Amino acid sequence: MEQPQSEAKRARPSPSPPPSQSQAAGAEPEEEDRLSALDNASLHAILARLPLRDAAATTILSRRWPLVFATLPRLRVKCGTFNRRDYGDDDHCEDNDRWLDALDCVLAGRAAPVSAFDVQTKLMCEEECWFVDLFSEICGSGGLRELCITNNSLIDCYQVPFPVYNCQTLTSLELYCCRLRVPGNLTGLRAVRSLHLGVVVATDADIRRMISQCQAMDRPVLDDIRKARNIVIRAPSLEKLEINLFRPQCISVKKAPRLDSVKLGLFYGSAHDSDTEDTEGDLSMSESEGDDIFNFGEMEEREHQQMDEIGNLLAFLGGVGRSKSKTLSLKLERPYSKKLTLTMDHSHEAVAMLVSCLLNSSPNLKDLEIIDPYDMKYPQPLVAEFWEKQIDAECIQNHLSTVTFDMSSSFFKGPPCLSLARFLVMNARVLDRMSLKYRRWVDVRHDQSDDKAMYDEFEHKVMLERHELHEAMVETVRSELYSWPKASLGARLELCPC
Repeated sequence: MEQPQSEAKRARPSPSPPPSQSQAAGAEPEEEDRLSALDNASLHAILARLPLRDAAATTILSRRWPLVFATLPRLRVKCGTFNRRDYGDDDHCEDNDRWLDALDCVLAGRAAPVSAFDVQTKLMCEEECWFVDLFSEICGSGGLRELCITNNSLIDCYQVPFPVYNCQTLTSLELYCCRLRVPGNLTGLRAVRSLHLGVVVATDADIRRMISQCQAMDRPVLDDIRKARNIVIRAPSLEKLEINLFRPQCISVKKAPRLDSVKLGLFYGSAHDSDTEDTEGDLSMSESEGDDIFNFGEMEEREHQQMDEIGNLLAFLGGVGRSKSKTLSLKLERPYSKKLTLTMDHSHEAVAMLVSCLLNSSPNLKDLEIIDPYDMKYPQPLVAEFWEKQIDAECIQNHLSTVTFDMSSSFFKGPPCLSLARFLVMNARVLDRMSLKYRRWVDVRHDQSDDKAMYDEFEHKVMLERHELHEAMVETVRSELYSWPKASLGARLELCPC
């Protein structure tokens, strides 16, 4: 009875064909084609790690290699992809015509739609019509899932062609150094989950249309959006939001019930330029857009004059208040700053994040003064753990020696907001003195003869009770102050009127 073959035997390759006459005559046998024995997924993984030029050239290594190459799901082409190997500069295109012909040849030989396409070149600005046809073919193939367009031109801004906006299958879209002109009759992008816009010129209406159309979007990244001034984000699927700007633009987050994590980065000192303002309906590109887009200094000065930075920042942070995680990054190193005076309500969570960024960017800070002139009361004062998560400052541990808080009259209204003071006492290793100054309660007496009703016995009693409450609060704070553990054992803690 014949025994069934084992798995190992069934997987064994078929026997080699009989040797040819040349081999029988003494010629060396051909090398075994082991690559062809691999499955398509393994061959795709190998090809994906090779530059496109090398992947195409090595198709002679295997009988199945050309067929697998024609179904490679991801294509990545850069400026130097089709240069000669001895050219030596992969950041520059050696021959534009050769580059276009080579990519055209690769796409013509495709046996399956491209699933992920990544193009990085400045040729898009020089050969606009050719690339419109290219994106029309790729985006209309029915299989494109990921698209990354990176314009490497230093003088021109590439206008994203309409076929990209109308692609029905995209789930990931990345655009760098591009100009958005989103059509009003937008039909695609509904399946996009990941959206990354970097150094993009767009009007408020362009951004609003694009984000609204990406109904499945859950993790957008906005890096340096130029020209837009009032960005409105309505995304019911939004979970993670990352925004990096050179100035706090007015950004409103609405209808984002699933928002869990927010990161905001401000890159002061490295402003980028944008084109001049125009109406939302005007789709004509300004004549100076290409020249001005990298005019950093001029743009920074114009933005400084036109933008309400603090108001925009507070509006944004207030709009994402329900998210579980918020991170504010301020890319502004001030290594020579030794004294910092802040006049702001540091107990407001949004402002507190800004305070933490300023401290983190001041590694040599020695003297800190916070003046709080606002009579604000919050039902849930910030706790010390908030500052532990936000502040990782070298100055706090090694340099900060003097801290002064000038408290407003809200110091006496409910639990005092002393979490930052407590955090500094517990972490500043070289702290010499901390002063908490409060405004002394003053009983302003009126002349009874002028208006006896203004100062009767009842009013006097109320003022006395208020004075007693103030004094009791001072003693409570004093007791708490002296109970804090000190990182610097010699630190003097003062509570005094001003």
